[in-house]
Amino acid sequence: MEEPSAGSLETKDRILQYIQSHPGSHLRQIRRDLNISMGVVQYHLYALEKERKILSRRSSLYKRFYPTLTFSEHQQEVLDVLSQETERDLLIYLLHNPNATQKELSEYAQISPGTINWHMKRLISSTLIRARREGQFVRYKVNGETEEILKLVRGYHPSTLVSWADRFANAINEVSPDMSTKRKEKPRIEDSKEEDKK
Repeated sequence: MEEPSAGSLETKDRILQYIQSHPGSHLRQIRRDLNISMGVVQYHLYALEKERKILSRRSSLYKRFYPTLTFSEHQQEVLDVLSQETERDLLIYLLHNPNATQKELSEYAQISPGTINWHMKRLISSTLIRARREGQFVRYKVNGETEEILKLVRGYHPSTLVSWADRFANAINEVSPDMSTKRKEKPRIEDSKEEDKK
């Protein structure tokens, strides 16, 4: 039986390390980020799964990979969502704004209500979000432990929280006067004293 080359083992280790730090990644993402040919990635993913070092889970159009014995099924569902930018943004928005309506989500994400409705159906089917009708409105809320979700975001998608905070700050700036302008308009104490002397 032919022994695997050192280069082959190195590539395999790189793929395993990538999956360990990017749980829920899919084939094309691994190929793109590691700059390895599709065939080589497929070969090593098959070998790693056979050795039970990783496991795979099909989510929508993608087959996603996880380190073995690291995440529960629920955590894998959360990571599936966190791997998709729009649904990740909506989930984090709902963590900070429980009971938001479809209109509020649409305004935040800047996408049509119909598209929001499609994403929310997917999130509800994953059991991460629950919907409640209130009069003419449907309100959405995160289902389950919010701290567990935030822990996974901090651990594997930390830049998302920074991005979300920036977007929130920008939204506040759009509806609030610029504080720096206020400070410029406020007379200085020294100026007031000079006026008194006159």
